[in-house]
Amino acid sequence: MPKDIPPNPPQRPGCRLLRMPTFWDKYPPDQTLCPDLTDYEKADIHREVLRQLGENLKAQAYCRKLDNLSYKMEKSQMFRRLQTEKEERQLQDCMCKDEKDRCKQDSRIHQEQNFAVALQRLKEDEICEAAFRKQLHLCSPQIRELERQIRRGYYAKTLYAQRLEGESLQLEEKMRDLECHEMLMENLRKFDEQEAKKQEHECQKKREYMKALKIQMEGSTSKQAQKFEEFEQDKQMIDEIIETIKKEEIEELQEKYDKVKLYQSEINHFLESRKNHRIREKERQEEEERKIKEFIANKEEQAAALHQAKAVRDAAKAEIIAKTIERIMEDQFKNEELEELRRELYEEELAEEVRRKETEDAAAKYRQMIELQEAEKEAKRLRAAKLEAERKEMEEYRKQLTAKFAEDEKLELLSNQKRREKERDHRKKVEEMIIQRRGQRAEEREREQAAYQCFDEETRKRENICADERIRMLKEHGPKLLGFLPRGLICADDLEKLGEPFISYYRNMRREPDPTTVDAEPCEEELFKNMTISSSNVY
Repeated sequence: MPKDIPPNPPQRPGCRLLRMPTFWDKYPPDQTLCPDLTDYEKADIHREVLRQLGENLKAQAYCRKLDNLSYKMEKSQMFRRLQTEKEERQLQDCMCKDEKDRCKQDSRIHQEQNFAVALQRLKEDEICEAAFRKQLHLCSPQIRELERQIRRGYYAKTLYAQRLEGESLQLEEKMRDLECHEMLMENLRKFDEQEAKKQEHECQKKREYMKALKIQMEGSTSKQAQKFEEFEQDKQMIDEIIETIKKEEIEELQEKYDKVKLYQSEINHFLESRKNHRIREKERQEEEERKIKEFIANKEEQAAALHQAKAVRDAAKAEIIAKTIERIMEDQFKNEELEELRRELYEEELAEEVRRKETEDAAAKYRQMIELQEAEKEAKRLRAAKLEAERKEMEEYRKQLTAKFAEDEKLELLSNQKRREKERDHRKKVEEMIIQRRGQRAEEREREQAAYQCFDEETRKRENICADERIRMLKEHGPKLLGFLPRGLICADDLEKLGEPFISYYRNMRREPDPTTVDAEPCEEELFKNMTISSSNVY
């Protein structure tokens, strides 16, 4: 604030200004403290107060500004701190997320590795299992027997199919003979019908000819009557002419007479010609009747010849049929002889197979007996070796006890304390030896038990694999061989495993089929007895 400014500026003349209240008006000085202050001093004090107030205001403004700045700084620091914390949290979240992703990826990789290892192990197990199954399939006698039974079923089915094929061929041959006979009879019937139609047609033609002839004769009679009527008219005309014209009577009469003579000659000629025509017509009819009789005779002769030829053909056909039947009977007799020979051969083969099977069973029993004897010898040898080992162990133990007793005798010469210490040591050693021997025996028993269990598990596994392979082969080949499988091959317990169509077939089949029925399905023995053997279709 300028120092020369008076507290109240001078007023212009003629102007009345409102006087603003001053500092001293608001804060009058204490007259007791400064009673004799002049206006100039008051102005100085006023200026000093104003200066102090200005400084205070500036200080307050500066403080406010500092407060604002500090607030802004704190706010910016807080914002930066929050931003930093947020970034740190985001970074920590990203790091945690990366760590989780890495852990998940590691776990996934570990799982994939474990899965790959498990798959590889499963694949190796499957390969080993397949190799073991293949080896067992090649070496198992049960599978070999099942394959033999299946081949036997295919053989029976082939023989049954050959039998049905032979019967169908015979039936087709009979049907062809029957069709040939029916065809011949049909041709003969058609020929008879044609002959009957031909005769009927000829008779119809004769009737038409007779009808035409009758019409022609009636026509000739009507012409004669017409001519006679014309003659009457002419005569009447002549009479009229005679009556009207008398001058020309003689001439006209002569002419009329001539005309009458001419007409009479014509009439006579017509009558003669008609008579001759009738004679010729009668002769023609007689000729036609003669021809008809000859034709009928010829037809009768032809029919007789045809019947004779038919009788000859029937006789020839009967002879051919008799020869064919005789040949068929001879072939059937030969086939029966051949079937008898084949049946005898098959019975011999069956007997040979039974003998071979008995021989194999005897050889298997002999081998089993030898194996059992060898196993018994081996068990005796092992038992003897075990007894020998136990005997040696007991000898060693006895020697140790003898040595112990000798040591005890020596200990009697020692002092009591040393003797007690020696006794404790010997007792501890003996107990340790006994415990060790018991542990060895327990380990041996556990090893033997584990070996027996492993052998039992291997045996059960082999049996299960053989059973599964048997069920698989039956499911594969059984539906094709229903009715041809040997008896006893499928048990009642196998039906639930095999399923359809085995259950419906074996539960609905007749246990004792009627042997008198032709359509009954033959059993295995009948199939092998009655079927024709074909080496090309045998498996």
